[in-house]
Amino acid sequence: MDFSGRDHQSEDSFLQGDWRAPGTGGRVVPSRPAPRASLGPAALHLGARRASVAQERNRAREIVSVAKEQITSTFEDVRFGRNINVKALWPLVSSITASVERHSGAIMGVTRIKDRHEYTYLHSVAVCGLMINLARRMNIDPSLHHTIGLAGLLHDVGKARIPTTLLDKPGPLTAEEAAVMRTHCELGHDILTSGDDRLPDLVLDVVLHHHERLDGTGYPDFKDRNSLSTYARMAAICDVYDAVTSARTYKPAWSPAEAIEWMASEPGQFDPQILSVFSGMIGIFPVGAMVRLQSDRLAVVLDDPDGDPLTPPVCPFYCIMTKQALPWRLSPPGMDPIVGIEAPDRWRLANWRELRSGILSHFENAD
Repeated sequence: MDFSGRDHQSEDSFLQGDWRAPGTGGRVVPSRPAPRASLGPAALHLGARRASVAQERNRAREIVSVAKEQITSTFEDVRFGRNINVKALWPLVSSITASVERHSGAIMGVTRIKDRHEYTYLHSVAVCGLMINLARRMNIDPSLHHTIGLAGLLHDVGKARIPTTLLDKPGPLTAEEAAVMRTHCELGHDILTSGDDRLPDLVLDVVLHHHERLDGTGYPDFKDRNSLSTYARMAAICDVYDAVTSARTYKPAWSPAEAIEWMASEPGQFDPQILSVFSGMIGIFPVGAMVRLQSDRLAVVLDDPDGDPLTPPVCPFYCIMTKQALPWRLSPPGMDPIVGIEAPDRWRLANWRELRSGILSHFENAD
């Protein structure tokens, strides 16, 4: 795909268009606007002003709490054969969009920790937030943002028809179980096309194709770079990123830095141009990155910055001059400026992954 963003869909498709900023010569197709129905309890903090990261995280906790209840209810409706009330989800997307616009990292900070019983629901909320933020970063026409967010929120709705014993299994799936799990894309598409509401093609495309890959090795339709839409490519990145940065009973969570490093090493899997935008969205110094400080200490980035993107909170853990480990203490933003990102291999830290995981867990629990 060239960066014009023109998708390989039929000319009358909802997906046909250009996601570049208005004025660049691309044709932008407006989406169906969000309903103006009563916003209800999901429409939290819609009129709130931008605040600190800590304040926005408190708002995000309320939004995510309501979102988890609504997504859980939506999945229950599907399990019991009831139609999904899509209109009830629009206000939820509005609340998530508003939070992302005030501080892009707040929703992600709240959804980062998930237990195995709530993973599917919070994963849907996280992907919704990531999709909205990525759309903003890619200068996709704002009239599409709500629809893109809804696509992220519903991308895994087919898992409502997957046995909970598989969804909550405390370990890797067998080959047979994995085959059953892969049916969730087609199940989700069937669920959304059998209801009374006509959903935008963009949403249906993301639900069906978020596990497709550029090299044609994905599923269910083995699409490749010549036929895969921009929105499915976006969803593939957002879905995998949140999955690998979430702790599961059978694997530790990767840090954002680890996730980006791995995804960048798989150009046949993920669109490198969209991934480049996504990487910038995650941050100049992503959580979990090893950085060198002006004091010649190595440190781990602990959280998203509150304000200046060059001054995230960090934890120094190693003194380069003395070659000694340091006690884990928070270094306030800007007190010891970051010189740059360091490659862990350069320092030959045999236990780097465990060390990074331990530091991040220590400060998350302290919070």
